Amino acid sequence: MAEFIFTMHRLTRTHPPDKEVLKDVTLAFYPGAKIGVLGPNGSGKSTLLRVMAGVDTDFRGDAQLAAGASVGLLEQEPQLDETKDVRGNVEDGVRQLRDLLDRFNELAANYSEETADEFAALQEKIDASD
Repeated sequence: MAEFIFTMHRLTRTHPPDKEVLKDVTLAFYPGAKIGVLGPNGSGKSTLLRVMAGVDTDFRGDAQLAAGASVGLLEQEPQLDETKDVRGNVEDGVRQLRDLLDRFNELAANYSEETADEFAALQEKIDASD
């Protein structure tokens, strides 16, 4: 059987002053598992996902993501820069990839033996982000 990609053992999360939103939660996921999180408003669904993503670390118990694995989290209420328009905020979210693509295109336009290694490394990073 494959190793778990994420485990949580006896995790409890309390919001001040004393509202327990997660109590003694134990769970584990296999790689590739499709999981649904259901419950009424205020039952701890978002808190559970923030713990899994490593955003919320103020809890008792244990939560472990497998080495080399990553978790993406799209918040219900994302933190946006109010000084930017929609396009500016979206571009911030994809800035790293855009910078890779800009550098890749720059190297492609001026390809040479000296830039071949950087070009190949950028191609691998771009492919990995797909």
